[in-house]
Amino acid sequence: MTLSYTEAFSKVPWQEFPGGRFKASTNATLSASTIAGALFQLKPGGLRELHWHDVAEWAVVIDGACMGTATDESKLHPSDTWNFTAGDLWYFPANVPHSIVGLGPSGCTYVTGYNAPDFNELTSFSASSWLATVPLATLAQALGISTAAAQRILDGNAGGKPSFIPQGSLRQMLAQAPSLPVQFPKLIHRYPLLQNTHEVVNADGSYVNMADVTRFPVATDMSGAIVRIAPGGMRQLHWHLNFDEWQFVINGTLEVGVFTEPGQSAGGVLQPGDLGFAPRGSGHYLRNIGQQMAHVVLIFNAGLFTNVDVGNFLGTVPPAYVAASLNITDAAAREIDYSLGGFAPAQLPPSQ
Repeated sequence: MTLSYTEAFSKVPWQEFPGGRFKASTNATLSASTIAGALFQLKPGGLRELHWHDVAEWAVVIDGACMGTATDESKLHPSDTWNFTAGDLWYFPANVPHSIVGLGPSGCTYVTGYNAPDFNELTSFSASSWLATVPLATLAQALGISTAAAQRILDGNAGGKPSFIPQGSLRQMLAQAPSLPVQFPKLIHRYPLLQNTHEVVNADGSYVNMADVTRFPVATDMSGAIVRIAPGGMRQLHWHLNFDEWQFVINGTLEVGVFTEPGQSAGGVLQPGDLGFAPRGSGHYLRNIGQQMAHVVLIFNAGLFTNVDVGNFLGTVPPAYVAASLNITDAAAREIDYSLGGFAPAQLPPSQ
């Protein structure tokens, strides 16, 4: 079977719910991927219902604002509740219960990634789908309510189909919401990515804005970044030793290439909303072929970010090694710019 390394996710139809909409990508459609993902849009008061799943979740807000709550098993700090705006991240370890609600005025759009290739949020465990399966008397006893009240819960969730994104009253939700933390607990589930002091690698403004476990300690199994690539520039040829890379294009038009086996590469063009994937150990790149700055979300299935750029790979050995490996002259090997790190700038047109 030929594996797919890109997906025209922008053309995948939305699944509509009362409080918002959603679409998912798994290895059923991006077959090379070891990471699943999804795109959510919540209305104000739209609630990604109380749920949990046996995979970790790493997410970044693309637009708008939302409020997230996670409940841990710790009795010292039983829950985190945070407001998230564009550029903010969250990370929920496997089986940590959580919920997200869209805030005013326009709700929230966010991208999620999961460290399992076949996971779809529609299969999450949720309050509505679980309690609908509990016998009437048992449910009443567990919640300390009358059987009549328990019956109303069962009637409202008949069949065990999850609510998924119900529509709630934002005014009531905010009035009853837990107070936001005054001080940061030791391990929190929110990270303000746009507040990073990232290095601008090139004069053209390209950068990698990274959040891994060294900056976001709770995210032990996943990490990610927002990459900005200037018109004509490219995220340098590189690979990762121990983890895979899942890509979501926020804006821009990008040429993508993935080295899959000797003499073979897979590639294509990604538009806003599309996906790409590069397995661990596979050389890959992203090149901005559009006329505006391009922004891409990268999600990795490991907590610590590392990579090997082509300049490191070729530039740490004598030029004679490079010449012999590439079947070129020693003089040609010395012409290569081994200093190009994370980005290669746009090529200037040849002088006349």
